[in-house]
Amino acid sequence: MMVTKRYYYLLPFIIMLGLYCSCIQAQVVALPNKQQLAWQKAELGIIFHYDLHVFDRKAYQQQSNRIVPVPDIHIFQPQQLDVEQWVLSAKHAGAKFALITATHETGFALYPSKVNPYNTSVLGWNNGKEDLVGDFIKACTKHGIKPGIYIGIRWNAYLGIHDFKAVGTGQQQIERQKYYNKMVEGMVQELCTWYGPLFEIWFDGGASSPEKGAPNVLPIVKKYQPNCLFYHNDELAEARWGGSESGTVHYPCWSNFPFPYTGAGESCPKVISANDFLLLKTGDPDGTYFMPAMADAPLRGANGRHEWFWEPNDENSVYSLHHLVEMYQKSVGRNATLILGVTPDTLGLVPQIDQQRLEEFGDEIKRQYGTPLSDLNPKEELIQFKNAVPVTQLIVEENLEQGQRVRAFHITGKTKQGWQTLFTGSSIGNKCIIQLKAPTTCTQIKLTIDKAIGQPIIHTFRAYDTF
Repeated sequence: MMVTKRYYYLLPFIIMLGLYCSCIQAQVVALPNKQQLAWQKAELGIIFHYDLHVFDRKAYQQQSNRIVPVPDIHIFQPQQLDVEQWVLSAKHAGAKFALITATHETGFALYPSKVNPYNTSVLGWNNGKEDLVGDFIKACTKHGIKPGIYIGIRWNAYLGIHDFKAVGTGQQQIERQKYYNKMVEGMVQELCTWYGPLFEIWFDGGASSPEKGAPNVLPIVKKYQPNCLFYHNDELAEARWGGSESGTVHYPCWSNFPFPYTGAGESCPKVISANDFLLLKTGDPDGTYFMPAMADAPLRGANGRHEWFWEPNDENSVYSLHHLVEMYQKSVGRNATLILGVTPDTLGLVPQIDQQRLEEFGDEIKRQYGTPLSDLNPKEELIQFKNAVPVTQLIVEENLEQGQRVRAFHITGKTKQGWQTLFTGSSIGNKCIIQLKAPTTCTQIKLTIDKAIGQPIIHTFRAYDTF
């Protein structure tokens, strides 16, 4: 750059301006808000699905349950109901948060709503004050689990709501839609104001938007629960579905996304639904919005089953411990948050086999990742051992407060044969679990960042021998 003597005195300012602009350009990256950051750091949650049809002792039929009202509300009679036992099963699994289905497709509310007459108060328990949601949140608070609520408003068999729309025609349909929207907005306000701080609100299948005639829920949540993760409607998604109900996500899985929303199912923009929802599965490293991925799966998903609600004679569908650990490695270990679906039974308890498997799962994750061989020297990005040791797994974590910055990296290990490449990857994010193909005996392990946006901040670099 040529600078004449006339403007020579401006040179320092020009240089500083150029450096400032280059820094701004180099560090443009999507940043999380505090609820997104907390949600990704939590890593594992449990959702408890419970509704009237659990008590009919028949196989769950989603299509009919969405349109056929339950004939008798009084079949809902869990004789040993203990939501604290639910929460303890989540705690033993190592979950940091848990959600309860306040409403699902029948329209029945698991709390004594004042705006939805189809609720637990009709059953006559505790003088009409039975409140599964309230008791669940109290139990979560007691045991150090962050509470969340799932609200199903897309279908309501009791009131004839299908895909957010009141069934019918003409003025009758218009008036019923108005009633339903007002009722839903009232329920959301109740759930946001009755029970204290919530960690996440999950709208079943999304919550559509008022522009499409659906209830206007986003401003209610933001007003009364500003620190709660909002998932989701056509206007905003603070997390995104990871593209399957397998409990796993693709690698790489980025925490960034090109839009502030995702849509739901057939309502997705084509760019999101294309190639079997590939964009949801991978995210976009250059996306301008921070939107971490959720990997979800029911605990009872083995042997060809996929059950979010309890059904009789279905005990052999509980996933094996090996499958659950692999699910964790391919979700939490790929920069997603894993949410497992658990099914309380007709007694009102998490079945013993499910409870036991969750505890085994929590114990195995602690065994594998609780005690590293050695930890990172952050300044050197180098792990050093006093003696050569076999390594089977590695964990790398970014500090995401300043966004997901690493775009490419590789890890090498110093062996008897010299330095060898152990892994080459792209996304790190909240957590990247690396399983080596075979145990590798090393004296040193080095992490090298090959490409990043701005200055990456590595939070954790650890080595394990877990076999």
